[in-house]
Amino acid sequence: MLDADVAVDRREFTVRAALQVAPGERLALFGPSGAGKTTLLEAIAGLVQPRHARIHLGDRVLTSTAPPLIDLPPWQRRVGLLRQNPGLFPHLSVRDNLCYAPSAPKWSGTEVTQLASVLGIENLLSAMPARLSGGQAHRVALGRLLLAHCDTLLLDEPYTGLDASLRRTLTDLVSSLVAERSVPAVLVTHELTDAQAFADRLAVLDRGELLQIGEPDEVVLRPASRRVAELIGYLGFVPAGPAEAGVHPERVVAGAFGERGLVMMGMVTACRPAGAGWDVDLRTGETTVTCHLQDKPPMSGADVAVTVLDPPYFGPDGRVLPERPVEGWTRSQRAHQLRRGADRPAELATWSTRQPARGRRHRPGSGCGGPAEQARPPASERFTAGSSPP
Repeated sequence: MLDADVAVDRREFTVRAALQVAPGERLALFGPSGAGKTTLLEAIAGLVQPRHARIHLGDRVLTSTAPPLIDLPPWQRRVGLLRQNPGLFPHLSVRDNLCYAPSAPKWSGTEVTQLASVLGIENLLSAMPARLSGGQAHRVALGRLLLAHCDTLLLDEPYTGLDASLRRTLTDLVSSLVAERSVPAVLVTHELTDAQAFADRLAVLDRGELLQIGEPDEVVLRPASRRVAELIGYLGFVPAGPAEAGVHPERVVAGAFGERGLVMMGMVTACRPAGAGWDVDLRTGETTVTCHLQDKPPMSGADVAVTVLDPPYFGPDGRVLPERPVEGWTRSQRAHQLRRGADRPAELATWSTRQPARGRRHRPGSGCGGPAEQARPPASERFTAGSSPP
């Protein structure tokens, strides 16, 4: 068990965090650059002087600022730290770099060749670091860390510069070794996809403060505050009665499905291809939100009905609300959707578009693309999240 409770003073703020990582567990520290993630790892590794700290690893005390004072030097902690910079010894071959740690197997060890094969560097064991590519150097550094058989693994954005396929391979490799050796592991990253692929639990850190810890899907679908939502990818917040609803681009579908979430009517202001779908900017009221839709939307200027699937709602203080706010508002919105015929599937999937301006030539389906334009609904039938239903 890694049990750390630290406070480290920085120029802008103090990093305060308490973490517990069980043997075999993988924790991802996620947050923006400069949030204090690396500082926290360095405190555990004994590389920075904390103002307050209590760090235990198994039955050993690594740091204690309370009597009796304890501060083990980094080389006695058995903590493996892998930074963004591979930090290979330039005068040693790849094999010698891999076997550098005192606890690592030496030249005759089969573990070295087996791990080198898994990492794809079995043909580079006699090469010097100056002849390696960036990705190869990262793999050697990761292998050296794994061969050291440390009591915990601290990974500070170790996949920088690696392609997606290799990132997945190394993530799977580290995950299996953490489980096999039953050691706690902590990954620092500002890429949510890397954090979700690696972690059993996700911790969100901002300006030195832990904002939320939980299972990766729970943190994304139920952020504890508006700030957490902003950090993990919510790109819009729309008024919803007395609160605000968070809009995650990947939690939006075309059409009005009131029973599945919040229905919005917005005007398309921009669209661009994104992977196998489309990123669409919608103007709803005074707010612009970004949605990721599977089908290409109508031309810019069209009115589009979309549903935000089971969004989180935030109160005036920025904290998440336990349930959808104000029952009266929910009933009136639902009644409005029923008047629009929102329970008829054939109508739900239909784009609602503006009629072309008088005197302007128009070809159906031109512009941003999509189905031919239909008549725009009367004003009494249009609803934008944040306005009061008629």
